[in-house]
Amino acid sequence: MTKVEGQVPWKHGAALLEEIAETTPDTGSLALWHIGQSGFVVKAGRSTLVFDPFLAPSSERMRRTWEPPFAAGDLTGADFVFCSHDHGDHLDPVAVQGIAAASPRARFIAPPAAHGRLAALGIPPQRIIAAEVGETRSYDGLTVHAVPAAHGDLRDPVAEYVWEAHPERGFRFVGFLVEVNGVRLYHAGDTTIYPGMVDRLIPLRPDLALIPINGRDWFRERQGIIGNTDAREAADLGHAIGADVIVPMHYDMFAGNPGKPGWFAEYCAETYPEQGFHVPARCKRWRYTK
Repeated sequence: MTKVEGQVPWKHGAALLEEIAETTPDTGSLALWHIGQSGFVVKAGRSTLVFDPFLAPSSERMRRTWEPPFAAGDLTGADFVFCSHDHGDHLDPVAVQGIAAASPRARFIAPPAAHGRLAALGIPPQRIIAAEVGETRSYDGLTVHAVPAAHGDLRDPVAEYVWEAHPERGFRFVGFLVEVNGVRLYHAGDTTIYPGMVDRLIPLRPDLALIPINGRDWFRERQGIIGNTDAREAADLGHAIGADVIVPMHYDMFAGNPGKPGWFAEYCAETYPEQGFHVPARCKRWRYTK
């Protein structure tokens, strides 16, 4: 699409939602749309999965670099919504409430530590599924395995990255290994690399690995910005766990917390020339076939 003054140069709104609804990948394949930050819509056969949707409009507190590609209340037909943790750009009240209303059969999969927030947003218990670390559960054609993620809250002067269970709240931050339509997709959530992470993920045999690349540093942490793996670490992690294709995420939404997909692509191509990777275009359908 050619950019025209005043127009969004990528598919959005009704046209994007129509494309999502009409896409039905064959067995052994998925269709993915990157909708910003760590958000993806994934079609698997006739099932629609949504990962960490951040669809709130720009605000003084969370000033976006680009506006949501569609209104959350217009996304009908969602089957499962995954929220990796309770930070606002991953468990977004606007997205959760809008999708819940527009897709009444959608269920929300999140670590138990986030269930209180989902309940406060009006999601009834029967629509909430616990993502329990170390357990593999199946629901309507998909299998879900939650793994710990290393993230945290601010501790002056640097963030405290936690990947172990809290004695009362359990695991606050998780990633998801989802097997659906014959493909194994790993969505890392917000995470850095922690001891034992690679050993946890190798047996899960991910085909696709969606990993953040915004990185972290002392200056951003002083501003309360908790970081993740950077471009190089994402490539190293995806390769180490045996992913067929690595997809970078969490790099495009906030001017003060960006990532560099070009750095990721350059490093991955130079260091692992046999490794598949894909940098998703904004809201453009991409098909993965195993």
